[in-house]
Amino acid sequence: MADEFDFSLFGDTVVRPATGETADPIEVLADKVVLLIFGAQWNQPSVKFNLKLGLFDSLANVPEEFEIVFCSMDRSEEEYNSFCAKMSWWCLPYAMPTLPKLITQYKAHALPHLVVIDKDGTIITMDGVQSLLGDPVGKSFPWRRIRLVDILPENYIIKKDGTEVQSPMSYLDDRHLMLYFAARSDDLSKEFTPWMTKAYNILKGKRGDDFELLYVSGDESEPAFEVFFGEMTCGAIAFDDSDAREALESRLDITGYPTLIMLGPKPEDDDDNFGDRPIINSEVRAVIENGDYMTDFPFYPKPYGDLCKTTDDINAHKCLIVFHEKGDEEEQFEVEYAARDASEEYRGGEFIKFYWAFDQEAGMAGSIWAACNLIESETPTMVLLDVKNDGAFYVSDETEITPETIKFFLMNYKSLPQGTI
Repeated sequence: MADEFDFSLFGDTVVRPATGETADPIEVLADKVVLLIFGAQWNQPSVKFNLKLGLFDSLANVPEEFEIVFCSMDRSEEEYNSFCAKMSWWCLPYAMPTLPKLITQYKAHALPHLVVIDKDGTIITMDGVQSLLGDPVGKSFPWRRIRLVDILPENYIIKKDGTEVQSPMSYLDDRHLMLYFAARSDDLSKEFTPWMTKAYNILKGKRGDDFELLYVSGDESEPAFEVFFGEMTCGAIAFDDSDAREALESRLDITGYPTLIMLGPKPEDDDDNFGDRPIINSEVRAVIENGDYMTDFPFYPKPYGDLCKTTDDINAHKCLIVFHEKGDEEEQFEVEYAARDASEEYRGGEFIKFYWAFDQEAGMAGSIWAACNLIESETPTMVLLDVKNDGAFYVSDETEITPETIKFFLMNYKSLPQGTI
């Protein structure tokens, strides 16, 4: 953790109010799991949650060395002193100058908020509140997510000469692996599956055995599974491996069908990504639908795209969108490449995806246009949308779209009036 975590966010000193002890953050937090808790005395859920945190802190059988750091969002120093007085864990001093950055970086928009940070500085979970409530004695602490390689079953099924046969999952260890979550009862799945199968066949013919695709069924019955799987040329996780199928859906946060996810090969070294397959792209469906699968394998996500065609989850990140339905072909081409270039040049501290939209009624573009109450114009309309921040959006008055004007908007959008979808 000492090599990667930005300890400057903690300032020069952390304190233990119960004892008056002070320390250098690096000295007491380095090479430990850190529980970063945001709360305030005025927030009753924070007060109740701190009681549970105190019980957890007193346990002797927690399996990993850790420290708790309290980040106060109290409204006055008097509240801070009163709330922290009996805390046995480390606290940041009141009104730390870096607190706004901590709040933004760790998305502390609701209280209490508990973030668990691993020894190497990576985030284990941003929803530590639920993790602690579900495991109050720390049996599974620090609540690292179960490895995909531990969820995948020992065998998968393939079709040979019209017969289903089992094959060891270990055969796929050195290959990229796509997982296709779908169900025959789902209309979008039935519509997308022929396109997915066509893409799979083309890629298989082009790439050979450096990747595989497995169907992960959401079907309600085995006969439905057999019918739908019969329309595919890929392999599958057996229908009776329901534990594996359900665990994969949970681990990969599958919220709807069809979803196509690309995983990397299993690392040879267990120290690499904890020996787990890396998640390369959770939105490969959009790649297939857009016909982009002939190049750029294994489809690392691009920070830009056409909003009218994408199936991205725009709730997961901020979006910069440029609408220009009235533009001619050349003007639209310039907008698209300005967005592409700006996305590659952008060096902000948080992920933003850059979109263009030239049909205000197509796909998600129409919904966003209406939700933001945008007005038709002969010139481009540029919007910053932040669904996760209570649906906030900001509209630029800039009509000349270049990489420079896009980046200027991103640096200054908070000075503009904020709307809410």
